Amino acid sequence: MLGRLLLLGICLFMNTAIASAPRLTTETELAGLGLDGLDRFWQQQAEQGHFAGHDGLSLPYARLASTAHDKAVILVNGRTESYLKYQELARDLFRNGYDVYLYDHRGQGLAPRLLPDPLMGHVPAFNHYVRDLEQFVQQVVLPTAPPRRYLLAHSMGGTISALWLADTRVRLQAAALSSPMMGIYLGPLPRWLADSLVAALGTGCRWLGKPACYAPGQGDYEETPFADNELTHSELRYRLFRELYRTRPELQLGGVSLQWLAEGLAAGDAAIARAGRIGTPLLVLQAGADVVVDNQAQRDFCRALGHCRGGEPLVIAGAAHELFIEQDSQRNQALEAVLSFFEQYP
Repeated sequence: MLGRLLLLGICLFMNTAIASAPRLTTETELAGLGLDGLDRFWQQQAEQGHFAGHDGLSLPYARLASTAHDKAVILVNGRTESYLKYQELARDLFRNGYDVYLYDHRGQGLAPRLLPDPLMGHVPAFNHYVRDLEQFVQQVVLPTAPPRRYLLAHSMGGTISALWLADTRVRLQAAALSSPMMGIYLGPLPRWLADSLVAALGTGCRWLGKPACYAPGQGDYEETPFADNELTHSELRYRLFRELYRTRPELQLGGVSLQWLAEGLAAGDAAIARAGRIGTPLLVLQAGADVVVDNQAQRDFCRALGHCRGGEPLVIAGAAHELFIEQDSQRNQALEAVLSFFEQYP
């Protein structure tokens, strides 16, 4: 009798564990799907449209929704990205019971470019991104999303989202920031020197009468070989990302303007300074081997916030910057942490 009860208990435990385990795409499954398989799912589920940015600029968005879902997640992407790059992640979130809302930032992806050179990453003021996010939520998310609402942001999207969360009156259940750009990785260059160089070069650019100039070391779109990339250890996911941008050249974006760099550095500082105003439960994911953004700045943000899950960023050891296209072991660790965190705040 005792043995039968023990066996029943084990079975119930295993069934609960299996039921609660998130359904995440593996690299093996992804290799079978390819871009065509992801696109088929996208065409079946995604509704695409446009909303008006803070100044009336028409910006593209996508929504994946099901009447069976009672929760939604807003995805805020990073620099150079488009929501089309997030098809695998959107598919995973949708299969785990979330409606998914995505949009493209002004000046990149499918959104209108802001300069005569369409490959130069540029924004006149970082707050334009923040105000666009508020418009997206007000015009698209709030009128249609289920009552349980979450946010998941990456890199530059993390900075935008932190600044937005500090000021918005919109209430979310919880949010997670992946590799947020609270500071830009400058290597051995001191921040004060970087600020001085950017200011001096910006003055020179304006003196020449140019609408914008590339920051030092920045230029047109380039396909970095996998062996030299700083974004992921997953050769498959990196290849599919580059293949998408090759197939859809309108998504391509090159380096940043001096103005974008100045605004990006200042925005990270502002996000840390305003962190204490954020009341939304927040998880910060840190890629342990990141050389794109500054991991110390993420720790400074968590300390200023005061209620990061665990008091510090959750470090995904050995991971490169783009956790959502990393190899399975690191991607799964990041996404399982996000979904588990969200479920704590129904």
